[in-house]
Amino acid sequence: MRQSVFDYIDNLDTLLAVIVGALLATGGAMVAELVQDRLGRKRKEREAARFFGEILTSADRVLDRAFASLEIGEEWGPVSKRLFRTALDETAVYERNRERLFDIRDIPLRRAIHLHFLEETVPLVALVETWDDIDEIEKELTASDHLSESRRQYLEGELVKLRDGRSGALQTTKNKHAETEQIFTLLEPISGVSF
Repeated sequence: MRQSVFDYIDNLDTLLAVIVGALLATGGAMVAELVQDRLGRKRKEREAARFFGEILTSADRVLDRAFASLEIGEEWGPVSKRLFRTALDETAVYERNRERLFDIRDIPLRRAIHLHFLEETVPLVALVETWDDIDEIEKELTASDHLSESRRQYLEGELVKLRDGRSGALQTTKNKHAETEQIFTLLEPISGVSF
C-alpha cells in the first residue's frame, strides 16, 4: 500500500506548527530579554544617579559645616581641620565606587560628575596637607628656642607661603562647592529624587 501525498501534507502541518511555535517562543524570549535588559539598565542608572547625588550631598553638607566653623571660634582650629578631613573622607567614597559612574548613560553628565569630584577634591587635599605642614612649622617655631636666625626667617617665609596656599585652596574649594547645585539639577531627573 502506497502512502498518499495527503498523508505527507498532514505531517507537514504538524511540522510547520512546531517550527512556528519554536520561532514564536524564541522571539518572545528575545523580546522579554530585551525588555528586562532595558529595565535593568534604567534601574542601574537611577541607582547610580542616587548614589552619586547622595555622596555629593553628604560631602557638601560637611563642607558647609567646615566653612561655617572657620567663622566660629579659632579660624583654623582643630574642629575645622577635622571637618575638612571628614569631607575628604566622603569624597573617598566616590573614588572607591567610581566604576558605577558608567551606569549613567549620559556621557556629558558622567564627565561633569567626575570633573566636579576631581576639582573639589584636589584643592581639598591641598588644603589639608598644607594645613599639616603649617602645623609642623608652627610647632617647630614655638618649640625651639635655639633656632638660628636664618632658619627662623626661612620657616617664617615658608609659613607665609603655606598660609597663602591654604587660603587659595580654601577659595577654590568654595568655588567648586558652589557648582554642586548644577550637578544636582542634572542628576535629579535621572534619579527621581531631589537632593
